[in-house]
Amino acid sequence: MSIPRKGTRRVRFGETDYDWRIRKTPTYSQGVADSPMLLAVQASEEVPRRVLVVDLGVSRPDNWMAPHQTGVTPGMVRDIIRRALAAGWSPLGAGPPFRFDYRVVRETIGTIFPEPKPKKTEPQRVRKTRVMRKLNKPVSRDSRRPASR
Repeated sequence: MSIPRKGTRRVRFGETDYDWRIRKTPTYSQGVADSPMLLAVQASEEVPRRVLVVDLGVSRPDNWMAPHQTGVTPGMVRDIIRRALAAGWSPLGAGPPFRFDYRVVRETIGTIFPEPKPKKTEPQRVRKTRVMRKLNKPVSRDSRRPASR
């Protein structure tokens, strides 16, 4: 089994490149927040390869019940690969998908803490300059005579 190349992102860990992917749209059970978000990782090389299926332990951010702001970053995927290799995953070999649990902290940015209100700024005072005088005519530095045009 392998994951499709279209829609994958590439990350480098050690000397090997890996492709990773999260399903574009949730399944029904993921949409109702009944099953967790899954991440698939495999080596990019065109040899027999074993897929790593990671249970992130958190519902999808785009679920229909309680949306949230949890993201998966390339740095997090590198950490998942490091831990899965330590747990016995061999990416360059044939075999069934390797199941791995990696618990992600659910972020609730914008849900619990509202966005801060912008600070009120006082309008800046306009400096009055001495440009006009009687009859709205410009005045030179020498206040006794009008400026030449």
